[in-house]
Amino acid sequence: MIIIDTQPQVLSSIKVDVTVQDLEQKIKTLGNSPEILKIAERTLGMVKGTWKPKTVYQWFEFQNAGRNNIGNIIQNHNYLANFDFGYSIKFLTPARYALISVYTAGQELEQKSNISSSKGDLLEAYLIDYIGLIVLDKARLVVKQIAEEQAETLRWGVSPFLSPGSVHGWNLEEQIKLCSLLPLEKINVKIRDDAVLSPFKTVSCLIGVGPGYDAAQVGTTCQVCSKNNDCQMKKEEEPKC
Repeated sequence: MIIIDTQPQVLSSIKVDVTVQDLEQKIKTLGNSPEILKIAERTLGMVKGTWKPKTVYQWFEFQNAGRNNIGNIIQNHNYLANFDFGYSIKFLTPARYALISVYTAGQELEQKSNISSSKGDLLEAYLIDYIGLIVLDKARLVVKQIAEEQAETLRWGVSPFLSPGSVHGWNLEEQIKLCSLLPLEKINVKIRDDAVLSPFKTVSCLIGVGPGYDAAQVGTTCQVCSKNNDCQMKKEEEPKC
């Protein structure tokens, strides 16, 4: 059984709603000061609707090379791209296909944040950045759903969410190679020579699917982290098998 559609796909109008409750949860480290919460609500109202999240994604055949943590991405049955996944290769051992995606919150919020910073309103800029993170988190759910629905159709399972630079061993530099597989210009994203994506609120990722996975939902790699039990950044959506 194979995935038929292996052409690049673009979602240019992802609908994302950010609520005051979303923002309050995100900024809880600032405390529950009524004044801060009032400013947060005002800031959200000011930028609401300006974000324009998008994603470009494509399915690729995946092949575990069986040596030195190398995995192969196969494009159009003839182009082979080798990736050194480091320790994260353990999450891709059962993969037959890989969903590669780049998604972004867009440049609009980044521009708003820069304007606030230039005016010296650092708290407002800080809050706008957090709103961008929320938009990015919700765009990520769309990408995860694409992988999960395809896996369900094939009666396969899914890997955790993997991203260059965020998993030990898969170096950020490989983001350049990963992004070269996708037409980033279709979502107005660029990658710099230092492997940083622009706009800044942009993420690249890979999710494996295959018959050897048990998880039906895309989870995280938190379970292999030494800070798993006391991490304040741990994602809430753990895989449900």
